[in-house]
Amino acid sequence: MVSIIIINYKTERELCECIESIQESEQKVDYEIIVVDNDENSRIKNKLKEKFKEVRYIKSPKNLGFGGGNNLGFQQAHGEFLFFLNPDTIVKKNSIDRLVNFLETHKNCGIVSPIFLDSKERIYPSQGSEELTPLSAIFSLSFINKLLPNNPISKQYFLSNWDKKEARKVGNVPGTAFLIRKSLLEKVGKFDEKFFLYFEEFDLCKRVRKLGYDLFILPSSQVIHFWGVSTNRSSSNIKKIFSQSKFYYFKKHYGLFWAILVQFITGLGKIHMIITGIIVFSAF
Repeated sequence: MVSIIIINYKTERELCECIESIQESEQKVDYEIIVVDNDENSRIKNKLKEKFKEVRYIKSPKNLGFGGGNNLGFQQAHGEFLFFLNPDTIVKKNSIDRLVNFLETHKNCGIVSPIFLDSKERIYPSQGSEELTPLSAIFSLSFINKLLPNNPISKQYFLSNWDKKEARKVGNVPGTAFLIRKSLLEKVGKFDEKFFLYFEEFDLCKRVRKLGYDLFILPSSQVIHFWGVSTNRSSSNIKKIFSQSKFYYFKKHYGLFWAILVQFITGLGKIHMIITGIIVFSAF
């Protein structure tokens, strides 16, 4: 059985469409759908009860964030496999079956993710990444990538040369949708709830890789993703949350020095860097 865990936060319409897509996607594997409601003012419970009686609804005590909400769903899951899925998605035909089959036939695979399509069903150019290290962050998440988008470190990190036709081993899968064995998540440990939003999947992927497992993205499994629906409706300071999560990720895995350095460089804009460059060169 697959336990499909979906976090709701201001996504009532998208959530219902997502559940409908799962029901219409002709999956052969048995599954249960668990909705964890992180929205303090949500009225989705009655709608789910009316439209989807088989869906298990869990009301979180407060907005626990992405990782905390998923942990709540994980604790209530009955499935051998866990499929963590964003509500602003549409699951294509047999996509979950293909993920399960891949995980069952590739014993060293710890996590597998579908390929993501936009609203016009075109493949997003960016799908997963290599491992997020201080070096890859400095070159890929800062002004450097904007000034030099073809620099080799960014190209390698963003998997720019992947044709997205065959399964690809990656360093990180997107948190939007991925399948993992429940036993592996129990072994590696739940989501780190210090990440309220962003970078929690990087942290989880890193811990899974440390146990010796591989991560894959499987193009034969497809999910449409309407990017950023929930975050666009949030009243929280998303940029601040992103920055805090980034700092915590690097502090946790690489230490305070690298966390500060990455935070400083990735926080600089083009103007700041021009000024810094002028100061540095004028010193010689």
